[in-house]
Amino acid sequence: MRVLGVIAVVAGHSLALPFIRPLVYSWHVPVFFFLAGYFWSRDRGMKAELVGRMRTLGLPYVSWFVVIACAFVPLDALLEAMTPSRLLGPIYNGELSAMPYTTFWFVSALFATVLLMRCVSAAPWPIVWALGIAGSIAGFFFGGALAQTPFAVGSAIPCLIFVLLGTLAHTLRQRVTRPGLVGFALLAVSAALVASRLALPLDIKQGNYGTPGVSVLVAAAISFGLILVAESVFAHLQPGVHRAATGLSRAGFVVVLAHPLVLWVLLKFTPGLPNVLVFAITLTVPWAVGLVAARTPAARWLTGGERVRLKQLIDARDYRARSDLR
Repeated sequence: MRVLGVIAVVAGHSLALPFIRPLVYSWHVPVFFFLAGYFWSRDRGMKAELVGRMRTLGLPYVSWFVVIACAFVPLDALLEAMTPSRLLGPIYNGELSAMPYTTFWFVSALFATVLLMRCVSAAPWPIVWALGIAGSIAGFFFGGALAQTPFAVGSAIPCLIFVLLGTLAHTLRQRVTRPGLVGFALLAVSAALVASRLALPLDIKQGNYGTPGVSVLVAAAISFGLILVAESVFAHLQPGVHRAATGLSRAGFVVVLAHPLVLWVLLKFTPGLPNVLVFAITLTVPWAVGLVAARTPAARWLTGGERVRLKQLIDARDYRARSDLR
């Protein structure tokens, strides 16, 4: 699901096709908040949450901010169009996160949202849901102003509802006996609502939450539907496919943070490239970097995860060998 979400994010930024906006903007950012709720642990305290999110979100944010600046500043100066405001945009106004820092608002907004969820989750759940619904309403009326806060932390208020809907989906999952069928039905109904424009696409970066109530629920329905379908599909795939997906997921955060730099370079220095080729390069180059980074001592700083060591790869091959023997 994270791999699919990353692909959708890159497609939304690099594929200038008319159907891309309704196809991906209806879910491609909310799905990450939804997944945070779907895998939510009620046993973790605020200190553990803060430390964990600093490791998985904060360290890569700082690392890639510096790495991108080291590439962007001299290249932009070479073009005689140096714009220092781009370096500060994500910090003092999340909505101003522009290439090559297009996605940095999302990381800080996700960070703030999970901390907000941890703060309110100690309250009775009716109160928590009341806060989430109130935040969603606030997003409709004041989403633009919330998006313009430093680091886009104000967007945590309307985005809390996506985390809560993720926790609800996890609870409901126990009652779903035919996940593939239910997931397909959720996707079909959501597609109809999006195609009919009853559920307008969301643009959380700009503080646009689409059709009041409907777009939020459709984003959650698409996220849950994709989870159920993916679960059904992966239940029939070989362990090697599972490991490949996990490896790509480990490197996915690098793609989220670094692909705007690749896209910016392509648009500045190689104008006229076919749109599909721009998408392919923008997607594969940072993912290759992420896969390499995941196997280096810098993995924690660049990917937000622990280093993938050779022993893990050997154990994975041994597991496959034992599975084949059985």
